[in-house]
Amino acid sequence: MNTPELFVASVTPFISPSGVVDHGWIVRHLRWLEAQGVDGVVPCGTTGEGQSLSVAERMAIFDTVLHHRGQLRVFAGTGCAALSDTIALTRYAIERGADAALVLPPFYFKNLSDDGLLGYYRALCDALPSGARLILYHIPPMSQIPITPAVIEGLYQSHPHMVYGLKDSGGDLAYLSMLRQRFPELRVYVGSAALLAQALREGATGGIFALSNVFPREMRAVMTAHLNGGDVETAQQRVTALSAALKPYGNPPALKALLARMADFPCTSSRFPLVDLTDEQADALWTAVRSL
Repeated sequence: MNTPELFVASVTPFISPSGVVDHGWIVRHLRWLEAQGVDGVVPCGTTGEGQSLSVAERMAIFDTVLHHRGQLRVFAGTGCAALSDTIALTRYAIERGADAALVLPPFYFKNLSDDGLLGYYRALCDALPSGARLILYHIPPMSQIPITPAVIEGLYQSHPHMVYGLKDSGGDLAYLSMLRQRFPELRVYVGSAALLAQALREGATGGIFALSNVFPREMRAVMTAHLNGGDVETAQQRVTALSAALKPYGNPPALKALLARMADFPCTSSRFPLVDLTDEQADALWTAVRSL
């Protein structure tokens, strides 16, 4: 049994709700995460407010993360609604040393055909260096565009060496089970912390979690228990409880508030349209977390 891989869907710090990115904060967070034993980070994804960042801002974040990565692996979040932006970001990240790119489907037009989505990903692959590796991003609760088996099969037919894996943030174990049965060679990273133990039993490669920004050791405890035949249920119950405590507040603002209290990070903001927690909300969240 392979050791499950733990990745952090890393937050993006802003100096104010309409301000610029705080790159010094990112470097400090990377060092803290590396010391906590995570395997890697995923900047500019959903938790990283990637769709609230310009192409230039994302490139600058990739530069910071890749320059200060240490021993961390990096999956760069590069998906955009516009194919040209996705190509530009993905080429930039891969050429500067990202291990893979996590690519959200184009999300503005709904009810896309498999041919349309497959054409988008094939055009991306055609524009990349031959050694590029992509992680498809299945997150229909946000994008409303599923990654269907037909799209995966089509990419395996045309660009088999570029399909590195898939992040499953759909929250549907039946979908994950289907992937493991139909595409046993596909690396599947679960995105729902509450489903980690079940996903590992289904054969998931590991996970990419928002919760790992603050609670990487708790996430690792589930993986270690699974690997060593330990008490998976107890470890998973704690993770599920922590996830539930954050849910009413929204992940990026809640995670940033907790990092300031738990790890003595400087206070940082999310970008509009997300709204930072009030002091009262942050206190209530901190009390709830400490009670678990």
